[in-house]
Amino acid sequence: MGPSCGRAADLLDAAERSVCELAGQGVALVVLPELFALPYYAESDPAGWRDVAEDMDGPTVSWAVELAARKDVALVFGLCLAGRPDEKPANAAVLVAPGQPPRVVAEKVHLPPRGPSGFGEVDHFRSSDPTVRTFDYRGFCFAVLICFDRRFPESWRAAARAGAEIVLIPVAGPADTDPLGQFEAELRTHARANAVYALSAARFGTETVTGTPVRHDGETMAVTPLGERLASRGTAVVALSADALSAARNRNPTHRLNRFTPARGYQDV
Repeated sequence: MGPSCGRAADLLDAAERSVCELAGQGVALVVLPELFALPYYAESDPAGWRDVAEDMDGPTVSWAVELAARKDVALVFGLCLAGRPDEKPANAAVLVAPGQPPRVVAEKVHLPPRGPSGFGEVDHFRSSDPTVRTFDYRGFCFAVLICFDRRFPESWRAAARAGAEIVLIPVAGPADTDPLGQFEAELRTHARANAVYALSAARFGTETVTGTPVRHDGETMAVTPLGERLASRGTAVVALSADALSAARNRNPTHRLNRFTPARGYQDV
């Protein structure tokens, strides 16, 4: 997903073109970035963005339900999910699969620090409970870590302990202080330590919708349970198999040898 020009319809159209192309190649599950249908507005005054939160029957989920049914493909995507009237929305990930009701599969736990503008995600979103949810699809167990949650080893350990075999990482926004290669190093390290596939879907380019340039610094890539970079480009197509997962875990038993016991935050919902 490239930079937003300010119209959600354009981002939805771009996503739909990609989803249709991938579905035509036989892809079973498409992962879209964090908050994919919106510009990255977290470093702007929240007063101008209070109307972007949606319910689960809102336009973005409705778009996804129709597209998933029409193309027989599952979607995982980022959504600004409305909460109670007295609370901020959640930065969430939603699963829409053909023949299944839409469901929230993750809410962002860790909110990054404020940027130079004095605003940040903490001003727009609530920090969700420190739990990791899993879901099964096509014979695999998945977990989702939304963007900044990938920074914390505990997030990955929680996903692995909950049974996740594939961790999806929807990403958007700047990481101005990261050294070169940090993003890839994080994914490769945590994928190997926990013997899971790590699949990231990132926004790219620089947006100017908010009046200040905002650069997306993540990367779309796939990493194996051995920590090997498998694929990376604007759209990465990855073929996974139970045999490949089993073989990788037999070669890399790190996840089975960990002796530390978690204190909290490990819950399969």
